[in-house]
Amino acid sequence: MRLRRSGCQQRNINVRDRGQAEWILGMFFLLVLIVLMNTMLTLASWRSTAGCLEDALAVSNLASALIDLEEYGRSHRVVIADAPAAYEIYTDAVRENLGLDENWECRNRTMIAGPVEIADYIIYNVDQNRVNAVRIGRDGKISERWRGALGAVKAPNGVTVECTGVYSEIRFEVEGFAGVLAQAHKGKLVDIVSESEREKVNKYENDES
Repeated sequence: MRLRRSGCQQRNINVRDRGQAEWILGMFFLLVLIVLMNTMLTLASWRSTAGCLEDALAVSNLASALIDLEEYGRSHRVVIADAPAAYEIYTDAVRENLGLDENWECRNRTMIAGPVEIADYIIYNVDQNRVNAVRIGRDGKISERWRGALGAVKAPNGVTVECTGVYSEIRFEVEGFAGVLAQAHKGKLVDIVSESEREKVNKYENDES
């Protein structure tokens, strides 16, 4: 009787241990599933945010392009004049297009979790086969000028400058898994050209190929 009772207790212990192991394994797989789903939702949210930011930057860049009408009427060249004034228009436009308050924070914190910072603003004026670039600093003044050959100048995001245009880049924070904040940035180069300049660019590209 004593041996039989001991064997019964041993079987009960084995069943209980096996049940606990299955419960722990099930909880582990459930935790992994939760992490994967949260990661997928976070990535989808970031992709949506990136798309919205790219559209907002494109519209803001276009809004800031102060075309020199006198130069255009004389030579049909698109030249962005008065870089500091263009930058001032850009700051107002990007605040409006992103829905930022006076502290440059987004009302929709699921999209942008912290204040937005303008990281870069560059105007590229193309004159025949030359590119004249002007960078505006955070103080709204010209901080740098340089020039290069058409086809050899690239914007900070790696896109080759082919036409007169504006590049801008912003920094911001996004909320990730478990509320952890991550630093992010988004840059956009927008071409601003007339039809005649577009034809010149196409001819230049065909000659290069």
